[in-house]
Amino acid sequence: MRSSIIMRNAKNSARDYVIYFITIAFSLSLVYAFNLIIFSKEIIELSSGMNALSFIVVCLSVIVVLVIGWLIHYMARFMLEKRSREFGTYMLLGVPGKTITTIFIRENLIMGAVAFAGAILLGTALYQILFLIIMNLFHASYGIGVYFSVQAVLMTLLYTLLMYGIAMIKMYRYIRNLEIHDLMDMDRNNENAANRSRKHAFRHFLIYAAIEVLSILLYYVTCCKNPSPDIVLITFFVSLAGILVGVYGIYTTLTAFIAKTALSDDAYKYRKNRLFLLRGLTARLGTIGKTMGTLALLMTLTLAATQLGVLFERFFDAQYRGSTGFEVAVSSVAPDEDLSSVVTFLDEKYGIAFQYDYPLYLSETDPLYDYMEMYGYIEGTPVLAASDFYRLWGAMAYPEITLEQGKYILIGNDRVKDTAVLSGMPDIIIGGQTLILQECRNESFNTGSGFNGTGYMIVIDDALAQTLPIYHHCLAINTKSPTVYSEIKPLLDSVMGDSMAFESIDSFVVRADKENNKSSLVVSLAFSLFFIGLIFACTAATILAVHQLSDALRHKYRYDILSKLGMGPEKIGRLIFKQTLLYFIIPIVLPFPLSVLLSYGVNSWVLTGMIAPLSFLRAAFLSLGLFIIVYFMYFIATYLGYKRRVM
Repeated sequence: MRSSIIMRNAKNSARDYVIYFITIAFSLSLVYAFNLIIFSKEIIELSSGMNALSFIVVCLSVIVVLVIGWLIHYMARFMLEKRSREFGTYMLLGVPGKTITTIFIRENLIMGAVAFAGAILLGTALYQILFLIIMNLFHASYGIGVYFSVQAVLMTLLYTLLMYGIAMIKMYRYIRNLEIHDLMDMDRNNENAANRSRKHAFRHFLIYAAIEVLSILLYYVTCCKNPSPDIVLITFFVSLAGILVGVYGIYTTLTAFIAKTALSDDAYKYRKNRLFLLRGLTARLGTIGKTMGTLALLMTLTLAATQLGVLFERFFDAQYRGSTGFEVAVSSVAPDEDLSSVVTFLDEKYGIAFQYDYPLYLSETDPLYDYMEMYGYIEGTPVLAASDFYRLWGAMAYPEITLEQGKYILIGNDRVKDTAVLSGMPDIIIGGQTLILQECRNESFNTGSGFNGTGYMIVIDDALAQTLPIYHHCLAINTKSPTVYSEIKPLLDSVMGDSMAFESIDSFVVRADKENNKSSLVVSLAFSLFFIGLIFACTAATILAVHQLSDALRHKYRYDILSKLGMGPEKIGRLIFKQTLLYFIIPIVLPFPLSVLLSYGVNSWVLTGMIAPLSFLRAAFLSLGLFIIVYFMYFIATYLGYKRRVM
């Protein structure tokens, strides 16, 4: 009898809180999909850099366990509050508290077991999508098939047991101490607690707002405007802590702010349906202020994580484009270094389409190095003679450029080009002749690999270039077919390994190797940040949706009154839409701009401004757009569910 009751209640709970159930199943499926990745031999063997993925995924899984465990515990408390009178009635009828506790916990565990089973099926499908993306990133051959891993299932099961185990232990301790009057008055106690917390709330709102403003200014000045390695680390954490504390405090006291501003202005609140919407909003925020503050923190971290995921992908791509150009590029400090074995290997394996030897010069006195703050390992500007430039530039099939008399051409990454466009470049003096900037190009030309420079290089007249000391001797090669990492790795190991066969080589760059490194970093960091950001977003949106839907039947009488007063179904539907939209917009009003500020600071400080302003804005809008898609799905589901229950 008890088992049938438990099964029926678990089924009803899954139906009533279907968004919560789907979120748990989807989160566990993501965890399982990433566990399949780290146990996939095909993926791990793609690159040595993929070994770090296992460690990163495990670390992020610990965070996921904490966040989803918090969601499970929060929702269990929420469901208990909604059924508190039911359980109180059971106690009045003589049902022992231990029995009630057992019934409630088993109901939640059954929901968790079903969610886990669904997650294994959905996670297998998600893994196939991730597998295809990763294999395409590495340009590796693959076959489609169902992949199953006992280790991945067991690890996902361990995480699930930890999530539910911790949450249910807390619930057991909480429920066993409850008395009949605690259960019967649980809703009323929450309302009284909310009313007591409103005292001095507006004053606290002003304090939190001041903390927020000061922290934003500190973060902008030290991390965004002029980041300094000496002081940024301390001020970063101080300002970040202040920003997060300010966000939490502002949202926990937001009701007082609305009451003091919008609701105190009679001319404003009595127009249209504002009083109905604002009073409904303040009533809800008054009872879940701390929850809303927690959700705002989750939103901020979610948006920042997804933006950093896009930024890291752009950063790795910018590094890849800056450090590549030719299929193979070798430089040596000795002009007579014998590279015939390298050329022979490439010719036999891929065929040689273009091969050119040339010197790269170094100007140690011009101001470009300090002007662009290039803190590289060589102080000075790499210089390429114009005749060599024409040969190399033409081999890459780039648009033709002709160097003008008395000028120089600057070649660098996106950051260098932005600096040239926005701030200009200083004149330089070489061989007693003053040169001015002709133009700046950002095509891939091996300028970021130590081959054709350390981030940038300039092109000048041959006669002037030959007055400068030679930095190193270069060999640029384009093969007839693209190089493959697995095939080229033995050559990389022999040239740059511990053997002294090529002791004078200071740079050996292969496009396949750089692309392999980029793909490894994208999968390890960018994918992981999207993983954690997506789970955070679903967690926050789930709590918003469940709270809104749970109030639908309770507040149905309000819309019945509006209907009796003459408001038609269409207007009531629009009012419900506005109410739901306002409820979903409020938690992201601050996190949206703050996440952009946080990611901009990381770009300026950690990524050293490698992402150009226009590329940064594109990355920010892309990540915000992806978040909005997920958030909008929860909003639509909530709106339709709320409207169906009310009308």
